[in-house]
Amino acid sequence: MSYSCVVGRLFITACFAASPVLIAQTPGSSGPTVIRVMTRNLDAGTDLNLVLGASDQASFVQAIDATLTEISDANIPARAALVADEIGAQKPDLVGLQEVTLYRTGPLSLQPTGVQTVLYDQLDLLMSELAKRNLKYSVALVQNLLDVEVPVPTRNMNLRMTDRDAVLIRSDLLQADLDYYNLQTRRFQALLPLPVLGGITVPRSWESMQVTLHGKTFQFVSTHLETTIPGVPETVQIQLGQVQELLKSLPSDMPVVLLGDFNANAEAGLDHTGAVELVVGAGFKDAWSTLYPGDPGYTWPLFGEDQFRFQVQGPYERIDLIFSRGLTPVSARRLSYGAFWGQCASDHVGVVATLQFDN
Repeated sequence: MSYSCVVGRLFITACFAASPVLIAQTPGSSGPTVIRVMTRNLDAGTDLNLVLGASDQASFVQAIDATLTEISDANIPARAALVADEIGAQKPDLVGLQEVTLYRTGPLSLQPTGVQTVLYDQLDLLMSELAKRNLKYSVALVQNLLDVEVPVPTRNMNLRMTDRDAVLIRSDLLQADLDYYNLQTRRFQALLPLPVLGGITVPRSWESMQVTLHGKTFQFVSTHLETTIPGVPETVQIQLGQVQELLKSLPSDMPVVLLGDFNANAEAGLDHTGAVELVVGAGFKDAWSTLYPGDPGYTWPLFGEDQFRFQVQGPYERIDLIFSRGLTPVSARRLSYGAFWGQCASDHVGVVATLQFDN
């Protein structure tokens, strides 16, 4: 989720597509062991920029109403189908998901009441679409993050938004071929406050687990770092603090796959914060730049607020990243690059990579 519109950043729009890549090693096959991983920001259907730009109570109420319209118009169920198509085409072994949002509603109240009527559940919608395609995936990890409930007096209801991150894993392999354990969900200590929402902080996280694939064990980590705001250097420091905290948590005695929405541009230009250099300096390979040096491989933003998603132009940052230590990138693709014009699965491009164990 991006909050950079608070300071007036102009977002650009485009949708993309890519052709399938080779399927990861199957049980009983010979040759080096490889793992296929995917990172996918599902897009909450809003960046909350209208709300964050509110200057008083009246404009806040109008902004909440307009945001609810934006969420409804985003066609979240159709987006889940597009993401399921991507997963079906690539068949990753593990998928790190960000902005896996749960929207709930209930009776109007000036105070939060914990409303529970589901409006959209992006995780359930995606899992349902995967099942329709007979794609066997299980939810390995889910972490609840920002959880906000606000009154929408213009609709006579309350709206509750729960941001989540999640990890999916293939469930069509025998446990002897693919197993996972030591599951952990962690929140960063360095957090960004949101004054317009009463000074609450924005939780950011990482999810981690050990995975054994065809006898090879590695640590899988999916993360979503804080976004930066131009003119607010504190947000850069928060992000860099999160990276340092994350790197300190990673094991040194086994291979590691680290992926997610880093909100840090891996290429020169806007939002190049130095976060990627910290990760690379810790011995990680950036899958995209390793395989395609000189190709920026931009992944965001395909659009800003969702009402502008039909204005097709192009992204200018590479923030959806896959890193590995103890594994060598074999292939990497941006997903949906050029397809679905006007029907983006997200404001981000998904990325999938195949990684080979070094020994």
